[in-house]
Amino acid sequence: MSGKKPDPRGRARRKSRRPVASTGTDKRSTSEEIISASHRRLDLHHLLEIVAGFAVSRPGKRYLQQLTPVTEVEMARCLMEETAEVGVRMKEGNWEMGLEGLADLTEILPETSAQVLDGKMLASIWQVIDRARRLKSLLERCPGKRLQGRSSKLVDIPRIRDQLERSIDSSGEILDTASEALIRLRSESAQIDAEIRKWFHDHADRSPWKKALQGNVITPRHGRLCWAIRAECKHQVKGVVRGESASGQTLFIEPEPVVRSGDRLQRSRASEDHEIQRILGELTREIRLRRDLILQLWQQLVELDGLQARARFAETLGCVVPELVDRREMVLKEARHPLLLWREMQPVAGVSPRLEDAYQRVIPMDLEMHPGRYQIVVTGPNTGGKTVVLKTVGLFSLMVCCGLPIPAGEGSSIPVFAGVLADIGDEQSLQQDLSTFSAHVTVVASILKRAGSRSLVLLDELGSGTDPLEGAPLAEAVLDRLYERGTFTLVTTHLGSLKEYAYRRRKCENASMEFDPQKLVPTYRVIVGLPGRSNALIIAERIGMPSDVVERARELSQDQDRIDSEVVDAMQRSQKDLERRSREADRHRREALRHREEMERKELEAQRVRGSLEYELERAQESKIIDTVQRIRKVLDRIGELPGSKKTVLQEAYRVLEESLSSTDLASRRLKTAATLSKGDAVFIPRFQQVCEVRKINKEKLRLVVEINGVATDIAFSEISWVLPPPGFHLWWQCSEGTGDEE
Repeated sequence: MSGKKPDPRGRARRKSRRPVASTGTDKRSTSEEIISASHRRLDLHHLLEIVAGFAVSRPGKRYLQQLTPVTEVEMARCLMEETAEVGVRMKEGNWEMGLEGLADLTEILPETSAQVLDGKMLASIWQVIDRARRLKSLLERCPGKRLQGRSSKLVDIPRIRDQLERSIDSSGEILDTASEALIRLRSESAQIDAEIRKWFHDHADRSPWKKALQGNVITPRHGRLCWAIRAECKHQVKGVVRGESASGQTLFIEPEPVVRSGDRLQRSRASEDHEIQRILGELTREIRLRRDLILQLWQQLVELDGLQARARFAETLGCVVPELVDRREMVLKEARHPLLLWREMQPVAGVSPRLEDAYQRVIPMDLEMHPGRYQIVVTGPNTGGKTVVLKTVGLFSLMVCCGLPIPAGEGSSIPVFAGVLADIGDEQSLQQDLSTFSAHVTVVASILKRAGSRSLVLLDELGSGTDPLEGAPLAEAVLDRLYERGTFTLVTTHLGSLKEYAYRRRKCENASMEFDPQKLVPTYRVIVGLPGRSNALIIAERIGMPSDVVERARELSQDQDRIDSEVVDAMQRSQKDLERRSREADRHRREALRHREEMERKELEAQRVRGSLEYELERAQESKIIDTVQRIRKVLDRIGELPGSKKTVLQEAYRVLEESLSSTDLASRRLKTAATLSKGDAVFIPRFQQVCEVRKINKEKLRLVVEINGVATDIAFSEISWVLPPPGFHLWWQCSEGTGDEE
């Protein structure tokens, strides 16, 4: 054994290498770093810079640049509904919030400061309070509940607002109305100043000053009014030298007769400045007492500026408001990447392209993910648009969580994810001595630690950068982990084994970027359900690679990919045929719907005509019966009063007439109709020529109560009609039943 003692410094060094348990704060910061890096890879910061360009104030621009996506569906819906409500108001005309030139009050009102605020600072604060009051009135008149909710947060501070309005103008100058003492002092200073200027004016042409003057100009120097005198004539003018020109050829002299008046003016102005400082100090104290409330108002105005900017951005790019769902379902229809659209909207040679032209140049995509298909493996040629698909899906998911509508078609819906995690682009770092593969593995490992069932994971070229024989199994293991957690996952790859992986997982789907082998160009169209091909061999053959070499490469690629290219081609042909058949079926479905609507329209028309005929038939029957009854009554009435048995016969004739009237088909139908009525039903009363509401029914007495022009009226069952007048049918028959009219 050696007799040397161990170095205590070595022990210290060894101890320092022991791992230290991470705290919750470390985990939180690491998670935030992962999220922030994903946002950067998806170009969220670039998009927010564009949106910030629509803000009208510096704080509003900074607020948008630092905007962080929310992770709760209700908060996201609130932001989106606010944007939608402002968008509706903007389309109605010149609807502006008037937030231009909003100052940064966090700089003016720091948490700890004893500084007296100057006039410009106070003017900025008054602007916030006054604009909040005006904006509150504007938002209260909006029909949208979100903007009305914003208005409730814009409280007025009348005392401070009145004090500032009375004391400060918009440029920060102190007004005379700030205090009575200030009015008096300024009046006194103005009077003395006028006296001094009058003396200068009266004596400018007198000797000895006339010859010594450089010009009849009154020049202020250090708060004193002076004449500009040539240096060689300084002895001809008695007074106090207040300064000289840079060349020394001109002296600025305050004449002796006005020196005392100048002293009085200076004292008066000093008192005026002292009063202004007193006013500023008093206003500063009042404002600091309400600092938190004023900053809350300012923050609301900043957010409203950002809200208006979001609406302007959405209008410029023709965005729509998608449905924000709290279920695991994403539907994107005619989705276009917003940054590509913005690039196409930039002026060329001073001419701004139309939005319609930009939409034509950016290829849309349709994509759907749900619990039955929450993993999609996208394959296809290089520069075919795979990465754009990932970025579009990821950026849309972040946009809706920032309250930004998306450039997509109506009917799109997006869930609010707890986190959008992306590995897109080359993260190689020479400083950290990481290869491209190592950098990707580092990012993917951090994503696996963070991803859950409410996450969206986007992985570009998974398993690339190393030997495919090792990269493919690693990629499958990553997808398996995400599959087990139920994570919404979108992956792009060139590895053939991952195409087969999608077939082995029930809730995983293949997708491909369409490629035109004739024109050798990608179409940028996403086809879900089929794996894609890199088409490298087709391109190589077209540009001159020997056919036997290409054929041998095909054989080798089939062995490696384990999916026969001919099978893929056949599947693609089947997919296109299926799409064609689907379009035909959709066309037939639309035609069937059109025919059904036409039949329903004709049936309604037939019902209307049938109702009209029934109505006319009833009116004709009733008219005929009433006419016959009236004629019989008139004949019987002419007989007059008869004695004895003859009177009994006459009464019997009346009774038989009434019984005959009640036993007609018309009366029978009316009684049957009345028996089926319920309270609240509508019924037609021919005698009143009105459709009335049934209020009460007495089936024993065969009577009911209806409401006619707001008056409850008792009528018999025999007085109602068994049909209602058809809609729009003119009531040609006028009933005189029961009026007692006689010829």
